[in-house]
Amino acid sequence: MSDAGEGPKKIKVVDRRHFDESGELRPDRPPTVTRPPAKSTPPPPDRSAPPKPGPSAPPRGDASERPRAGGPATSPLFLDLVAGLAQQAELLITGAQGLPAQPAEAQRVIEYLTMLESKTNGNLSTEEGQILSNVIFQLRALYVQHQR
Repeated sequence: MSDAGEGPKKIKVVDRRHFDESGELRPDRPPTVTRPPAKSTPPPPDRSAPPKPGPSAPPRGDASERPRAGGPATSPLFLDLVAGLAQQAELLITGAQGLPAQPAEAQRVIEYLTMLESKTNGNLSTEEGQILSNVIFQLRALYVQHQR
């Protein structure tokens, strides 16, 4: 606790808010200038050497993985995610051996893909965007076909 020779400690409370109750800038607070943190830009890639495959992705020779000028590179992991969700939706629409069709769950997975498309708008490569749009279209068509 406290030593016998010390008195009670005083605590000073300082109001560091910049605005008062009405939303106006407090006169006793000087305006502060905050700078955004400096962004470190990575060095440009060495175009003279062939690209080295990452540890998680198998080396592929197709041009779809190369970055396009002015756009993001196609990600094999993103395409795997889309393919996995599409397979899940297809199994839920058509059913599988010993499993009944579950159209409500299939519709939910299609909605996941649609949400993924809207949230990643502008951040996908041309190929990724086209594949995602085609998968959603095909799954919707399959869903309607099996609902008849």
